[in-house]
Amino acid sequence: MEKIADFNFSISAISVDEDSTTLNMEAEVGKYGKVYLSITLLSSSSDRITGTYLGDARTITGEGEMIAASLQGLWRREGTLIHAKGLDNASNGDQNYAEATFDLIQKTWVGAVYDAWS
Repeated sequence: MEKIADFNFSISAISVDEDSTTLNMEAEVGKYGKVYLSITLLSSSSDRITGTYLGDARTITGEGEMIAASLQGLWRREGTLIHAKGLDNASNGDQNYAEATFDLIQKTWVGAVYDAWS
């Protein structure tokens, strides 16, 4: 797969309820420009070590193009880190694969996004 960009999201808010955790974040991500992202982590195990996620993104490029995307994937927690792998489907036709690590202490979401079909 061809890498589109590395990313380093800053988590601006974390909301927790009984069955899920929602992360709101933002970063500059290559050709997508400024990206605003909200991901909800859903636990699939009683010890909250594995699960799925759903999310939505909005981007604004330097040329003023607004792109919306739906996100979905899997996650696994190891101590204070959550590792995630997922697929993104964007309104401009892009379909991407992403891998990232969420640091629960530093409140960062760091990883890379790839063209899923290259």
